[in-house]
Amino acid sequence: MSTVYTLVAPCFFGTESTLHFEIKRLGAQNIQVTDGRIAFQGGAELIAAANLNLRTAERVLVQLASYHATTFDELFDGCYAIPWEELLPADAAFPVKGSSLSSQLSSVPACQSIVKKAIVKRLMAGHKTGTLPESGDVYKVRFSLRKRGYRKNATLAPIKETLAAAIADLGRVRRDSLVQDPFCGSGTLIIEAAQKALNLAPGLRRRFAAEHFAFVPTEVWKAQ
Repeated sequence: MSTVYTLVAPCFFGTESTLHFEIKRLGAQNIQVTDGRIAFQGGAELIAAANLNLRTAERVLVQLASYHATTFDELFDGCYAIPWEELLPADAAFPVKGSSLSSQLSSVPACQSIVKKAIVKRLMAGHKTGTLPESGDVYKVRFSLRKRGYRKNATLAPIKETLAAAIADLGRVRRDSLVQDPFCGSGTLIIEAAQKALNLAPGLRRRFAAEHFAFVPTEVWKAQ
């Protein structure tokens, strides 16, 4: 039986319905919609499909754990409990970044250090090694510490590709549509509309970190 992963796709507030339709069309299971993000489940093939085909998602994340932590010890223990050795090879490079929004653990550098230490300890024990060269493929690790119910509303200009793709979808752009942008600047909206009209997967010309993940078979990318 193939492993089922929980994926999270952040999106612009107000575009959740569009992203939900895209995710559902990929055959994802257990889709859960919240403000500014959608969680869903599937196998390794869905990781590839989501990266290549989702137009309105800011990124695609693999959620490894979610737990309550009010102290650095609890943060460490929860992170250490994740079976990192099943996901990361012994030579994996794993930079850690994160954010803290209204959390008791407000020091991001301190939290990054704790998370990194927990992963190192777990990998050393799991791979039975005393050194981790971090000379192999990159597995970016992200953590988010936040008080439940808090969300950030600020966005940046100019328009991002994901928001332009959502506008094109809500505008019901089809192959025979005529799209005009009288205030066209960099052309983002027109480009996204053209890609949607031609049914071109938005990730075809991009490269993704997940292409090198040991737990995502190479053939699933070729099959998309």
